Amino acid sequence: MLGIVGLVCAVVAVIFLIWKNWHMAIVSLVGAIIVIVFNGMNPVSAITENFMTGMSGFAGSWFLLFMLGSIFGKVMGESGASVGIAGSLLKLLGDKSVVLVIMITGLVLSYGGIGTFIIAFSVYPIAVALFQKADIPKKLIVATIMVCPVTVCMAMLPGSPSTQNLLPTTYFNTTAYAGAKIGIICSVLMFAAAYLYLNWQIKAAKANNEHFVASPGENIMDLQSVEQGKTPEVWKCYVPIVVLLAAMFGFQKLTAMPSTYAVSCAMILAIVIGCILYKDKLDIQLAINDGASGGLGALIATSSIMGFGSVVSASPAYGIVTDALVNMNIGPLATALISINVIAAITGSSAGGLNIFLSSMGGYLASTGLNTAMLHRVVCIASSGFDAMPHASGMVVCNQIARTSQKDTYKHVFITCAIMPFCCAILACVLGTMGII
Repeated sequence: MLGIVGLVCAVVAVIFLIWKNWHMAIVSLVGAIIVIVFNGMNPVSAITENFMTGMSGFAGSWFLLFMLGSIFGKVMGESGASVGIAGSLLKLLGDKSVVLVIMITGLVLSYGGIGTFIIAFSVYPIAVALFQKADIPKKLIVATIMVCPVTVCMAMLPGSPSTQNLLPTTYFNTTAYAGAKIGIICSVLMFAAAYLYLNWQIKAAKANNEHFVASPGENIMDLQSVEQGKTPEVWKCYVPIVVLLAAMFGFQKLTAMPSTYAVSCAMILAIVIGCILYKDKLDIQLAINDGASGGLGALIATSSIMGFGSVVSASPAYGIVTDALVNMNIGPLATALISINVIAAITGSSAGGLNIFLSSMGGYLASTGLNTAMLHRVVCIASSGFDAMPHASGMVVCNQIARTSQKDTYKHVFITCAIMPFCCAILACVLGTMGII
């Protein structure tokens, strides 16, 4: 029991310290030490074998993508290409379509197979230019960027290449398109609900006389730069992103290289082309150096929280909690919905919560006689709920990039990326039991 109290205290402490803007490395260590003490774990082995291994494993796996993603975002932002894209999209859809533009951009990139971290680096320069033009407070920018990649595309849309959508296929012998009707219905409702909520908050902010304020040290090119000829020609602005999507798809389909390396190669190609196209508007060395520095800073912060998650997963109390959750006698769908969300909330990981649950209960669910396509989509959508905690890696990264505080942004993230998808998971259970699959 003391160990379980320690898990709760650790998560509360992590959230509190994040709220107070402590560095994520310090926050993660404090949380890990609380778990270690309350669970009677060997502190030396827990830190060296669990915390450090979890941290270094994530850092090693994601080093290239974080660094290259940040460099790509810097090249696009410093050259004015992001502002050019933002300006062209506003001309096409209108000045009141800022939220729609950012959400659709995230949707397309995510469904195209680009990971959440890379989307945060790539979309932020476009989003911040649009927010500045429309005078929208930055407290809404993280939710606007992240909502589609971490809900609709990660778990709901059939055919998504996300880990969450592919994990159930090995347990239920299904395809990535399983439960298509459920997925499409939930995707549409999720997108519409998030869009309406964010626009409602924008109107409320304007009524309260709140304005866009750039973060300290942030230099944002104004959209008027497009008319003044300070940005590249519009077609040049889009070329690196088109190359990125096409190259990423081509490398994965035509070569045997792992997907992470395929995306890395595509990022390098897009960066090189961007540097060539924007050489007259860009200090290439400065952009690459600043991008690498920013990307590695975000990587360390995110890797630290992964170290905390590794200590949590190794604690005796965590095993007790997961065993109790997966052995609840409340029906398979309710068990899946509750268990996945609790595990994901503790670790701050959607994939972690889903993987742990399926490892324990996947075989049982498949043997219940329930439609496996329905089970696939339900557990997938369930994983996109309360994983969106303040210590979730995607939220940490996006706040790092935007130079915003969780204290300011998290309310809107919690509503759009946790409450709304959890409600969609409940709806998925209802639709599934009604035979709508």
